[in-house]
Amino acid sequence: MASKQVGIGFLLLCGVVGLSGCASRPPAATLEQLSRADLAVKQADKSKAPEYASVELYTAREQLTSAQQALNRKDYTEARRLAERALVNAQLAESMAQAAQTRQAATELRQSVEDLRREADQQAARSR
Repeated sequence: MASKQVGIGFLLLCGVVGLSGCASRPPAATLEQLSRADLAVKQADKSKAPEYASVELYTAREQLTSAQQALNRKDYTEARRLAERALVNAQLAESMAQAAQTRQAATELRQSVEDLRREADQQAARSR
């Protein structure tokens, strides 16, 4: 009977240790979100975002840092929430940079068309 109680006690101890091991491991979804946010911030850094969307990129970096700190505190819900925000802000920064580059290219193209049009008008006026 005593050996049966020792065996049950041992199984309970193993169960508690096993559960505590799982509880200390961050959820895969949180780690994945942090990874995605980190990648998005790095991509935005490589784009023209530092030039055209520095505030949004700075915000994304700060949120990513806060997410990593929350992860270290084992506040996985907060870490995931902050990582999601960092991802969105990094994507916003990159999109804003792309939009600004597109606007700049369109402005330059319009200016080139106007220059060609003026030149063509001048050529036409000279040939009359």
